[in-house]
Amino acid sequence: MTPETGNDRTPSRTRLSALILLRWLAAGGQAATIWVVHLAVAPLDLLPALSTVACSVLLNLGLTVLPGPARGLDENSAARHLAFDIVQLAVLIGLTGGLGNPFCLFLLAPVAVAAALLPRRHVTWLTALAMAAVLVIGCWHGPLPWPEAGFHMPPLYRLGAAVALLVGVVSVSYFTWRIAEEGRRMAAAYAESHLALAQERRAAEIGALAAAVAHEVNTPLATVCLLAQEIDAQLEGEDPLKPDMALLMAQAARCRDTLARLTHQRDRDRAVEAERVPFPALVEMAAAPHAEGAPARIAFRQLPTTLPPPWVERSPEILHGLGNFIQNALQFARTQVEVATWWDESGMGVRIVDDGPGFPLHVLDRLGEPYLSARSASDGPHLGLGVFIAMTLLARTGARITFDNDAERGADVAVEWGKRNDGHFAAGR
Repeated sequence: MTPETGNDRTPSRTRLSALILLRWLAAGGQAATIWVVHLAVAPLDLLPALSTVACSVLLNLGLTVLPGPARGLDENSAARHLAFDIVQLAVLIGLTGGLGNPFCLFLLAPVAVAAALLPRRHVTWLTALAMAAVLVIGCWHGPLPWPEAGFHMPPLYRLGAAVALLVGVVSVSYFTWRIAEEGRRMAAAYAESHLALAQERRAAEIGALAAAVAHEVNTPLATVCLLAQEIDAQLEGEDPLKPDMALLMAQAARCRDTLARLTHQRDRDRAVEAERVPFPALVEMAAAPHAEGAPARIAFRQLPTTLPPPWVERSPEILHGLGNFIQNALQFARTQVEVATWWDESGMGVRIVDDGPGFPLHVLDRLGEPYLSARSASDGPHLGLGVFIAMTLLARTGARITFDNDAERGADVAVEWGKRNDGHFAAGR
């Protein structure tokens, strides 16, 4: 799916069984209406009208006996089904009075279903088909069943009905598609945010597994090193195996150093997770993966206060969310990114300010929407999900995020947490 280009490849979620059910309801209502009008209002030419309804019935019967009526339809198949419904309904309305038939309003139904389920290109040509059907039945139609013979609507009224129906088709199509498209975009964006959180937690699990492997491998590796040293001690000075044994011991020592670092890192992570950390330390941990190799440098600062720093859990949501904002600031900054932390009796927060160009004014009020990017095409492909994912994850911890442009520098992002009823900070869960 490519949301930034209009979701033109939105996967269809239409099931054949749902369209069959809707068509059964429509055919039943059409047949009942024809008989009621014929018996209670005015005689109808039943053969053409019922034959039109029979086409829907026969199609449904054929689809029902085929295997897999509950299977999902692709976009083209679903569009063809809805096109049939538009044509069938237009023929029936044309046989029973055209635009004078009050049931011509039902031409909006297939268009609305298409707009809710299908991508833009299919909605466009189905809307055009419905508009063409309105024009055809407005020009060529049968007599309207009426108790009094010779009833005719004034041409001006018929023209107004045609214009109203055309406008209705376009309006229903457009607004339904826009609302459905926004829902699909938000669902996809939330799925991306959950994926980012899962990756953050998976990285922590991989670190735990690496530490466990390091612990298990450390003892046999020590044995290998000891045996290598004893064999090397027994070799004569000019023995040809002497360089190979030296290389073996060097590589074994390198493995031991690597395993020691993994174990030390895991022990430190476990302590951090179990005991909570000061809020400034958590902010520095979020920035650490992005500071290495960045063209700009990070300057950490704490606003003056007489209170001790609050202690919060090492939350994957906070680490990923703050890390994303700091990473963006480093990418746009010229020389420096300032990360200032603060806390008082009412809450705590962090302010990230860079010396770059700042947020473009045309996107400043829309920051946080999915698939919104301020980067140019020359910067490479960007889905515009980074800020949305960061805001979604931080919102899970109770954070409030505001965006602005600093008067003297560049972009300014503020993340704030308040205290819960139990006195603990929301970021500490």
